[in-house]
Amino acid sequence: MKKATMATYMPVLSKVIESTEKMGEELNPSFEKLRKAVDDEAVAKMVPAEFNDIQMSFADGTEQYQKNVELLKKASVPARLIGRHRNLLAAYEAYAAACAAMTASLNIDDQSVDVDAFNQAEKDQETEMAHVSNDVQRIMSMVM
Repeated sequence: MKKATMATYMPVLSKVIESTEKMGEELNPSFEKLRKAVDDEAVAKMVPAEFNDIQMSFADGTEQYQKNVELLKKASVPARLIGRHRNLLAAYEAYAAACAAMTASLNIDDQSVDVDAFNQAEKDQETEMAHVSNDVQRIMSMVM
């Protein structure tokens, strides 16, 4: 078995970080629109195609985050980073699950949002992304 090195691990970590940031930037405008509609109790008044597009974008984002989880699971991790990597993986899996929960809170059939589930998913995403960022920073400080 080939020994895990920084040269094999860091590109995987970089790819996951870049993909997560890119997806977040793409999804944020849709999230902001939906957040405003939820806060204004105006979800039912949204243009159906727009609501549908938001739900589809969230589903695509969740799928990308799941792919990132798989990349992290398959990564060859240098021995000295295994603990930090496990923490990162756990936080990233929880983040992806929170994104899936937010997507699931949107009901296309009657154009509604389970507000409690949506709000909880938002809180969980913020919490887990803070853990992910912290874990990535710790890994980077160990590498430098």
